[in-house]
Amino acid sequence: MQANHVIQACIRVAGNRKVNRVKEYKPGSVPFDVRTMSFNWHDNTVSLTLLGKRVKGIPLAINKYTNYLLSDRENKEITSAVLVRTGKTYCLHIQVEHSVLQPAKSDQYLGVDLGRRDIAYTSDDESWSGKQIETVRARYSKIRAELQQKASKGTRSSRRRCRQLQKRLAGKERRYQKWLNHNISNAILLNAKRTNRHVVLEDLEGIRERLNEKPNKREQRFLSNSWSFYQLKQFVCYKAKIYGVSVILVDPRYTSQTCHNCLHIHPEKGKSYRSGKNFHCQHCDWKGDADANGARVIALLGENVNRPCGSEFISCQIPVVGGSRASKSLHLPAREV
Repeated sequence: MQANHVIQACIRVAGNRKVNRVKEYKPGSVPFDVRTMSFNWHDNTVSLTLLGKRVKGIPLAINKYTNYLLSDRENKEITSAVLVRTGKTYCLHIQVEHSVLQPAKSDQYLGVDLGRRDIAYTSDDESWSGKQIETVRARYSKIRAELQQKASKGTRSSRRRCRQLQKRLAGKERRYQKWLNHNISNAILLNAKRTNRHVVLEDLEGIRERLNEKPNKREQRFLSNSWSFYQLKQFVCYKAKIYGVSVILVDPRYTSQTCHNCLHIHPEKGKSYRSGKNFHCQHCDWKGDADANGARVIALLGENVNRPCGSEFISCQIPVVGGSRASKSLHLPAREV
């Protein structure tokens, strides 16, 4: 255990010297384990072993959310902590290890379609619009551009004020996006937990690179590069273990072009039954929201994971109107998280 702390300390020193490029090392954090710290939950204090002696009765400013996370002492165990100084404030980052619930057996699935116009759209027709976050991104992008221009051409005092404002605004857009993804992931998992269903998501790994290969405008590239689908997927996956909900990742190919009602896709290459937010299947005449249709197709793909053929590949028979073949078989890989 002691050798491990020595290795971690050496890594932090090397990282600090490499990033900050300073000749003198200024410690930014101090690690603690169960031997060098102890908590007193009656008065919200902690005792830490510092250089030379043990300091007891250090008060902690615990907010309601943190107190809720630490409320269940029986199923949670504090394993370590890191003392960090941010400005004139000291923060104690506590690592908690707790038992996770085993996912319940179920044959029901909740499909979630991820996108930019609607951040998430479930097969229950529950959606979260992405219009607000795009407005926030555009506003902060404009502010950053104006501040950068003023910081390079203004007077000394104006350049100083612009730099101070840039520092104050740094991370506000990221924190808003993180807060929004936390709320969306919580709502999805609470719905799945209440109805005893599995959550099915698209595995969109590598989609940003594929979108950037297309000759899109600068505005479209900005929107695709700021799309935080990966963070939302990570939030859903790690919270699902806490809620006791299983998450299944399916291949996103053809999910937006397939009709969930009759499993048909457009027979002509390059054409689709989808037009923007509308989906009109010309085979069964189903009309509705395109994201709702995609979410239901995703739920159908997730349902195939538990079939006897196994979960490595899903064999989805999609009939085609016209052509030389009556149907074509799509082998869509899927995996369970």
